[in-house]
Amino acid sequence: MFAPIQIELPLAYLGSVNVWLLQGEPLTLIDTGAANDESLAALEQQLGVHGVAIEDIELVILTHHHLDHSGLAQTIKERSGARIAAHRGTARWGETYDQRAGVEQRFTRGLMDAHGVPTDVIDSSDDFFARIVAHSRPFETDVVLSDGDWITAAGRRLRVVFRPGHSSTDTLYVDEGSDDVYVGDHLLANITSGVELMPTEWLGEERRQGLLEYLGNLRKTQVMGLQRCYTGHGPTIEDHRTLIDDRRAFHEDRLGRISELVGGGSRTAFEVAQKLWSLETAESQPVLVTWEVLGHLDVLVNRGTVREEVDARGRHYFSPRERLALAG
Repeated sequence: MFAPIQIELPLAYLGSVNVWLLQGEPLTLIDTGAANDESLAALEQQLGVHGVAIEDIELVILTHHHLDHSGLAQTIKERSGARIAAHRGTARWGETYDQRAGVEQRFTRGLMDAHGVPTDVIDSSDDFFARIVAHSRPFETDVVLSDGDWITAAGRRLRVVFRPGHSSTDTLYVDEGSDDVYVGDHLLANITSGVELMPTEWLGEERRQGLLEYLGNLRKTQVMGLQRCYTGHGPTIEDHRTLIDDRRAFHEDRLGRISELVGGGSRTAFEVAQKLWSLETAESQPVLVTWEVLGHLDVLVNRGTVREEVDARGRHYFSPRERLALAG
């Protein structure tokens, strides 16, 4: 059986994204790159190096719904007749991608307003969501998967493992013959995966506690008997257990720093972000810093070391929670 072929496609603002070509029956791509001419031309060129055309692809498997992983799925399907396989959450995104992006933009604007981001800075985040719409495309899923299902790709039997956290749709595909796994952005070799904070349901108001979910799912992945992890960005991971230890340590350090900032008088998530990075960074990347800080504040509130209060206008404020001394 052929080893998977790593294809790196250009990705504005993030460098590149990995697409994995699996040779065999059916000829398979795992993830696709973004929906733009640059990525499409690069995909055609690099497939050609291996004697493959887009028209030859028979199956596309998606690790999650983000534009850099699903953007070209429908284009490939239309040119080749390939089936698209994805977890049911990713499939729902494919049905109404533009609508969902619009709902998430409105939700995130409200989230930033509730956590201290100034209105002019919130307005500047519109470009973030405009890029999502510009470089994504709705797609029709042919094989809708659930956690625990199996799918055959290039002669391999892949087990579907649902691991939301980085996104609400993260899905791993474990090769039962080799214990290799295609992890998307669930775990990356060179950077810590970001965690988005979105509604639990796309038309709902309740927010995911994404970092709590992600840390729990990292622990589940850590105990798996995996060999190589084929990632969505950067190099392959050979020792996932040690790397997950490193990622958990990173988050503990960040939790300690944010706890200190709250104890020092930073009352909103945006105030924390300005001190954790800088005012310039907080104002230039308001969506990402809001997600990052709030994810960690969720953990601290859950641990009972930070208190969260909401005023009559719906604004959220954080403060250290004093523990009552036990009598004895």
